[in-house]
Amino acid sequence: MRPPWFFNLRADAAAILLAGPLVSLALYLAVQQRGPSFLLCALAFALLLDLPHVLHTYIRLFANPADFHRHRQSFWRSLLILALLCSALGTLGQYAILVTIWVYWQPYHVCKQHFGVATLYARKSGYKHSTRHVLLLLICGFAAPLLYRLCHGGFRFGQYQLFGQSLPFSGLQVYTPPLPAWSAGIGYAVFGLAALVYMAREYQAARRAAGLPRFVNLMLAIVLILYNAAYLLISDLYALILIATSVHAIQYHLVCASTVRNLYAQPSEQDNAASPLLHALQRGVRYLTRHPLAWCGALLMASLLVLCSELPTLGILPLIVVLHHFYLDGVIWKRS
Repeated sequence: MRPPWFFNLRADAAAILLAGPLVSLALYLAVQQRGPSFLLCALAFALLLDLPHVLHTYIRLFANPADFHRHRQSFWRSLLILALLCSALGTLGQYAILVTIWVYWQPYHVCKQHFGVATLYARKSGYKHSTRHVLLLLICGFAAPLLYRLCHGGFRFGQYQLFGQSLPFSGLQVYTPPLPAWSAGIGYAVFGLAALVYMAREYQAARRAAGLPRFVNLMLAIVLILYNAAYLLISDLYALILIATSVHAIQYHLVCASTVRNLYAQPSEQDNAASPLLHALQRGVRYLTRHPLAWCGALLMASLLVLCSELPTLGILPLIVVLHHFYLDGVIWKRS
């Protein structure tokens, strides 16, 4: 039987159950200082965790030319559409529309990843039953705080200055539909009902020794607590997003690194139609898997290049990369 971990119990627990909450706590404390400390922490988070997790999607896809060949049309078509859309809206000065797309797509993207990872852990542990109750819990647990924020102040970025220059989204107000305050109450009532259904089902399953692994239950509890706390306690949109997605970013590193490692542990699937460039990329990724320091260094340098484009491109290039990551994740990880 396969081990029920991506690496091992200690590494998985440290990455998902410990590192994510600690990063969220550090960001929350930095926000409370109301000074440059938060922006420095946010910059470190973006450089060391957030952008590398976005770029890990490309490593995962380029690791196998045959795999890229299967998704090449979706890859290039989505990249072209997103690049044209972002460039056009940026040229027209409609930056608020771009940021609005990002803000509302991001919770769905994070929710789906947590569901996927919970399902992977469950299957690795031999769980053979439906995981629809997990998806229901996560959807309700993510929708309720989103409704609360929409009804209580909406989404607004704070004022950020980096090296004397304002960031492109500094002070930006994201479009929020007019919703009555009681909408949030209904959202949390539905979330509470979904949580009760989840706990009742898991209690009955545990009595038959057929429940989800405890690790999955603990991971889901941490994810939902952090996400709801961020939306309920933090009004600054940038801080809210970083705190709410800390576990998500670290979790994705773990999944991608494990997937690429396992891919190269098996006989490679050849694709004679792949270009020499793709084969060269695969050889480069294979080299990185054998040298962890080089892997981290390459991700860091690529993230630094994207981050440095923030001000010259008015945030357009980073948004293209992030939105492309959102889309690709729904393609390359989709189960048949």
